[in-house]
Amino acid sequence: MSSLRLEIEQAMGLKFPERNGEAIVRFEESVEIPRVAETLMRGLYHDPERVRQGFKLLHQETGSLIDILMPRRSKLREWADFLPERPKDAESFLKETQEQLLIREQRLVQAERELVGQLQESGLEDIFPLPLAAFGVCTYRDPSVKLFLKPLGRFAEIVQINPEVLRQAVRVHFLFLLLLIAGADLDGQVYDRGGEDEVIHWLASIYTMRYLKSQSAELIQAYQEWVKAWGGKAPNPSMLNERACEKLRAAIVFWRRQSNIGWEECWHIINQLERPESSNMMRFN
Repeated sequence: MSSLRLEIEQAMGLKFPERNGEAIVRFEESVEIPRVAETLMRGLYHDPERVRQGFKLLHQETGSLIDILMPRRSKLREWADFLPERPKDAESFLKETQEQLLIREQRLVQAERELVGQLQESGLEDIFPLPLAAFGVCTYRDPSVKLFLKPLGRFAEIVQINPEVLRQAVRVHFLFLLLLIAGADLDGQVYDRGGEDEVIHWLASIYTMRYLKSQSAELIQAYQEWVKAWGGKAPNPSMLNERACEKLRAAIVFWRRQSNIGWEECWHIINQLERPESSNMMRFN
């Protein structure tokens, strides 16, 4: 964590607060499940108990078919070797079996149809996007981060990505986020804004993508899937080049100090010396 922290400080040009020469980085990974993550942990079902009962009924109806067929199987095997002594008895036996199977088959088909309908009602689009607080929270007044490992693991399971890779990517995002709100500029100025979570996460995503690009494609993919899960705004590739990053660093320093000016205006001011065609390249939208 110490090495990662230093890399993140260097990338953003800010410093975490220190005490007795040690960086104060309150970063916790918790196994608790926040309330906003309960739907994710239950699964993709509107009514899990109803679906469970559907499978139970289907299992019972399937079993009833087996109960009809199994005792008759030995009789059919016997008649395959030695024809029945009385054809009428065999005819009655087969008609009775057919009637029972027809009734059970109709019930089985109905149970299958109802269960398929319930399963079709349940899909990823019914869950996502989730509140970001389902995966982690970052507080401002007492700067700290808490990641929720179980919802992250459940999400990784659903989208079939490596949970440890996902956790690494999310950890980077929240460290950049924590630095944005808790870090100090080189001259000691600190962040003093509020109510701009969307902008802060968007800025953190730019630095996270830049950092992950130097790591692995697997980390980038996991991160992009996670950002989509909570409806985040992924940065445009043009925002990740070195020239744009230098401008972004200057805009962030200005934005963090000017609590009465929004991000768009801060970026416009930084772009005043740029060519007109490039002035909108880093807009937050």
